[in-house]
Amino acid sequence: MVMAETDDQDMAEPQRPGATGNLRAYLWTNSRFYLGLRAPCMRQRSPDCWLRAARGRAPETVRAAIAQYCHGADGVERVNFRCARVRLTGSAEALFVKEFPQVHRLHKVERWVRCSRVDRAWRAGHLLPLLGILTPRPVGTAYATAADGVATEYLVTEWLESAASFPDVLRNAGPPARAALLGEFASRMRGWHSLGLYVRDLVKNVLVTNENGARQYWLTDLDGLHPIRWPNRDRMLFHLRQLAHWARPLTREEAEMIAGSYLAGAGGQSEGSLSAIVATLLAD
Repeated sequence: MVMAETDDQDMAEPQRPGATGNLRAYLWTNSRFYLGLRAPCMRQRSPDCWLRAARGRAPETVRAAIAQYCHGADGVERVNFRCARVRLTGSAEALFVKEFPQVHRLHKVERWVRCSRVDRAWRAGHLLPLLGILTPRPVGTAYATAADGVATEYLVTEWLESAASFPDVLRNAGPPARAALLGEFASRMRGWHSLGLYVRDLVKNVLVTNENGARQYWLTDLDGLHPIRWPNRDRMLFHLRQLAHWARPLTREEAEMIAGSYLAGAGGQSEGSLSAIVATLLAD
């Protein structure tokens, strides 16, 4: 049985760059994420599988991508243990499939209240573009139950061709390009933080594309996203330490440049000072 969900898509206007750090923007983000954002989709249910496909996508596309992923068919290129790029049979399109086994009782509870890791990634995939934040567009999700009763969820998103992780791009950059990358990333990081968006393993899970000489930064791995987190000094320094980890060894000049770029994105308001950020970045 196939049903069309008709949730309202008349969302509030995307946030302007200068308005992302205020209370109104923060509350908007959380209300959309936890209460008001259920993107219109097609649903397909059967006794052992539940499918959800984004508007403009067919549930059969989601089913085919997951079937290829599970059976290791031709066109499947493993990215790591639980995810892969899948090039659909008979199509030039490539999709990204990620697997989420439900191994704890808490996972079942999360799904029952519609806040499982897949649900969070699905919502985030529709919310972030409204905030001007790039993320691969969600294609669909699935919840499947095996004969032994073991349940697994799957998330399918678009695959970004020619994208590379930020640490890889940084590692291969020469000194001038490295400085530009660090400055750009610190500024983008501040924008994400101003909205309360703190993604697990943030630096590692940012993909970089280069189109017509312009770099674009894409947030991925959104299943751990909880926008409810209010920006504060300790959280900010913790995530800046992630950047320092992937960028080491950092010179003092680079640390000062990162701190300056991050604080410049705060619009004159920040939970930390330049000296505190520099000390955090240079700490062992």
